Amino acid sequence: MAKITVIVSAYDDTEGLKYTLEGLCEQTDENFDVFIVQSGENESNLKLIKEYCDEYVGFAFRVERPGLLIPESRNIGVSSTDNELLLFMLEGDYLSPESIEKFMEAYNETKADILCPRLYISGENEPYYLDWADMLATVPHIGKFDEALLYTLDVNGRVFKKKFFDLYSLRFPEKPAFYNAAFLSECVLKCDAALTGVAGAIYDDKSGVFLNGFREGAEPGEENLRFAFELFDGMTETVKTFIEEETGSFEGDEYTFQEFLFVYFSVLTDRFYRYFWYLSDGDIAALKDKYEQISALMTEDRRAKLPKAFADIRFPAMYMSRSDAAALPMVSLFTDFTEYEELPAFIESLYVGRFPFFELFVRESAKEYLPERWKNTENIHVLPDAGFFAAARKEAVGVPINVRSPEPLDPKLLSELSLKKAPKSMFQYIFAGKRKKYSAKTFLKKKGMSMH
Repeated sequence: MAKITVIVSAYDDTEGLKYTLEGLCEQTDENFDVFIVQSGENESNLKLIKEYCDEYVGFAFRVERPGLLIPESRNIGVSSTDNELLLFMLEGDYLSPESIEKFMEAYNETKADILCPRLYISGENEPYYLDWADMLATVPHIGKFDEALLYTLDVNGRVFKKKFFDLYSLRFPEKPAFYNAAFLSECVLKCDAALTGVAGAIYDDKSGVFLNGFREGAEPGEENLRFAFELFDGMTETVKTFIEEETGSFEGDEYTFQEFLFVYFSVLTDRFYRYFWYLSDGDIAALKDKYEQISALMTEDRRAKLPKAFADIRFPAMYMSRSDAAALPMVSLFTDFTEYEELPAFIESLYVGRFPFFELFVRESAKEYLPERWKNTENIHVLPDAGFFAAARKEAVGVPINVRSPEPLDPKLLSELSLKKAPKSMFQYIFAGKRKKYSAKTFLKKKGMSMH
C-alpha cells in the first residue's frame, strides 16, 4: 500500500516546528512517516526534533549545514526516502487532522501524480482560504493549463508521486527564489503530470508570508530576477509549443496563451510591489522592459482588462526609480510608539509589504534601532524628538498617518487610503462629512493608527 513521506524543512523557528509536528501527530491515518531536514545546529530545534523522533515511530531527521536553501533541503529529503508519495512542509505550517487520510483516499482512487488540497493562509494580516487553491481542490482532473493552477504555482501542501521524480530525474532548482514555481511548472508543463484535487485535506500555510522578511540568499536582486524571467519565458515557449502541436498552428491570440501571459504579468506585478525597495534602479528598468514585452504579446482585449484586474496598482508608478518613489510617496507614516525594540520588525514588515510607495518618519532617539539595511534608504526620515509631529506634518508628502502600534500594517488599507489621496486637501477630499470622517477615524484606530 502507498505510503507518504512528509519532508519537513527546519531552520530556527522552534515554536513553529512544534506546531507542524503536533499537527502530523494528530493525523487520523498513520500511513506516513516524517523526515526532518534541520539546517544548522540550532539547539532548541534539535532538542525538539530528538524528542519527537524518540517518541514516535517513523520520525527521523538529518542535520545539514547552516543556511541550507529550502530547495536543497527538499532534494535531500527526496533522495532519503523510497516511499511512494512525498509531501513537503516548512516549519510553522500545519496539516489538518484528516489530511493524510483524504490524500490516501484520493490517491488510491485516481493514482494521480500530484494531489492538491485546500490552502489556508494564516500568517497574513487577514487569514483566508486561497480562492485559486479551493478551485483546484474541488476538481477531480486538473488540466495542465487550468487557470487556477497557473495562479498557484506552489509546492507546499501538495503530495507528489515519488516515481514521478525518478522517471523524469526531477529535483528542485537550488535557487533561493522561485524554486516552487520552477519545479511545479517542470512537473506539469513538461512532464505531463496527472493532477487531482483533495478538498478534504487542508494545508495551513505560513511560508508565503512576507512580513518575516526573506531567508538569507532569497532576497530579491538581479540574479533572482533573471531566474524568474528565464523561468516564465521558458514556460511561455512551452505553452506556445503545446498549442502548435495540438492545433497545428499558433496565432498568439489563443485563450490559453493569453491566460498564461496574464498570469505572467500578475506574478511580476506582485514581485514588483513586494520587492521594490530590494531592487536597484537597473532591476526596476529590467522589470519595465519585461512588462512591455509581455504587454506587446497580449491582445487589445487583454490589455484593456489590466486596470480592472489590478485596481490597486498604479501602472505609471511601476516605472519609478527608487528616488522618484521616495520623492512622491502616497502615504506618510509617523511612528508614535516608544518601545523602540519593536521598531526593527515593524520597519522590515513595511519593506516586504505589497505597498512600496510610503515614507516613514522616526524620532532621533530611535535612530540606533533602525535596521542596518534601511538606515540610509531614501524614504526614511529621522527628525528631532522635540516637535517631531509638527516637523513630520510639515515635511509629509503623502497621506499622513500616525502609527501607534508596531503591529504590521495592512498593505490593502494603505493602498485604499492612497487611492483617494488629493494633494494638500487630503482628508477634506477623502472623508467629506462628519460621519465619514468619524468612520475613518474609528477604522484606523482599530488598526492601531490615527489621522493627523
